[in-house]
Amino acid sequence: MADPQAIAKRLRDSKQQSATEAEVIAEQLALKDVIIDEYDELINKLDDKIPPLISPINTKIKAVETAYRARVTHGCRSDLAWVAQETKKLGNTNVQIYKVVKDPATYTFLGYYGAKYWKYPKNREYGSNVVEIIDNADAIVGSASLVLQDEDAGDMVGLATNTSIQTIQIGDYITDSLDYAVIFQAGSSTAVTGVGTTSYDAKAYAVSGFCTSGDNKVYGDQKVGFITDFSVGDKFYGASNKTGGGVIPNNTEITGFGTAVGIVSYTTQNGIQSSMSVTLDYAVLSNPVSASIASTIGTSFYVGVVSTYYNLSLSAPASATGINSSFLVVRPGDTSDIDFESSKNPIDPVEIAIAKGAQIGKGHKLELINNGDPDIVAQWSQIKDEPEPAVGNGRAEYWVGTTNWPVYWPFNSGGGAVDPVYAAEGHQIIIAIGGTANSTMGYENTPPSGSIPGDCGTYDAAIATAEEEMNNTINAAVPKINHYINGADSLRELRNEDETEAWGYLQAIGFLNAKGKRQLSQAEKIEDFNWKEITE
Repeated sequence: MADPQAIAKRLRDSKQQSATEAEVIAEQLALKDVIIDEYDELINKLDDKIPPLISPINTKIKAVETAYRARVTHGCRSDLAWVAQETKKLGNTNVQIYKVVKDPATYTFLGYYGAKYWKYPKNREYGSNVVEIIDNADAIVGSASLVLQDEDAGDMVGLATNTSIQTIQIGDYITDSLDYAVIFQAGSSTAVTGVGTTSYDAKAYAVSGFCTSGDNKVYGDQKVGFITDFSVGDKFYGASNKTGGGVIPNNTEITGFGTAVGIVSYTTQNGIQSSMSVTLDYAVLSNPVSASIASTIGTSFYVGVVSTYYNLSLSAPASATGINSSFLVVRPGDTSDIDFESSKNPIDPVEIAIAKGAQIGKGHKLELINNGDPDIVAQWSQIKDEPEPAVGNGRAEYWVGTTNWPVYWPFNSGGGAVDPVYAAEGHQIIIAIGGTANSTMGYENTPPSGSIPGDCGTYDAAIATAEEEMNNTINAAVPKINHYINGADSLRELRNEDETEAWGYLQAIGFLNAKGKRQLSQAEKIEDFNWKEITE
């Protein structure tokens, strides 16, 4: 006759056997970890040699940038130019907006050198498991929330109408990097405490206009964007980085719209300055502006369009702001009772960053780069054939410049000749389509001071010296850097192989522990059941 208690005992014995097998594998993992640590020690020693060789190169690159910028600042060259912007309809007239900007024709940059690493998930400590990658989310310093912008964000949080699987759970950790976190440190201090939706202005759009200090209205001049394209409740900023820009107070939003009659200047097809009375749209703000912007100058404001996004509530606020950033969702493990999801990939996602500080020695691959891409930590799903994120060590940017300084001729109501006025960066001119731009704007071959300084040759020589010193430093250091990188290649290959085995051990331990938990639960259910009803 079947004996329920015997079945329960068999399950308990099997659970104990699984625990014993896990202990044996854990010993193998410990031995493998000793070998990996030996590789780590040697790789770290080699990688430590690299930053002291890179730093002088980047110092010389910065010196080149400084030399070029000094030549412009001294008045030997101009880094500004008139550049056509967009066309608009002003009243019944089609006009072209020209703006003084940094001259794109003479812009150049030098990429800072850096040792760029690629790191598999298996190249880390074995106690946690990455369960999800958030490709696009916003974190604001001081805010204990993460606004998700991934297309499948609804599936991640389990709130989409068509989802049946929630990949992000209460208690999961949020971090921007397992080893080099800046925004969120992985741990209980950044655990998910709730999921839901929130109103948020993820995207900001430019709109130009003017305002008067103390007034709560901003008038649109239609040079850039239309102020009436937006809605009550949208956020209003003075700068593109969602700050006030010294004009708009924090936490300002649009509360209404209206119209007023104003005068707008423009250039006719014949190059004659004129003006017309037009109806100006304005936005009413929740706070008065703190500075005046004249209608003849205008400036760019930014409207954050508020919409509904999925949101994670966290146990602690962000330490830094991350806009359109990627994050990892980490399911915490227990080193004393490892719960490891065996289906997770040991080589995806790949973390990419510059090896410095705590990142020295990381990664299965290291390469010297000077691509000029931003210095960020990125997550790359290589097995999905996603394009590799642009990661570098930043850049030194400057303008070679020209001997042409942008000017404009102000409107003269008397019709007589006027002297040209030097245009500053950001200055805009409205030209009627078909008009003669040169009648209103152009260039002078002398700077605002009236003449090119006589000592410009000194600045040219400083540039040549800086470039020569940079090239000499690069030629001396790069072979040594590549020597150390190549020396660690074989060690990284060996470590990569052993990490594959270690990952397999961890998967086995996780499987056996999960199996043991199921067997114990099954035994307890059998033992607690009243079997007398069917055995007597």
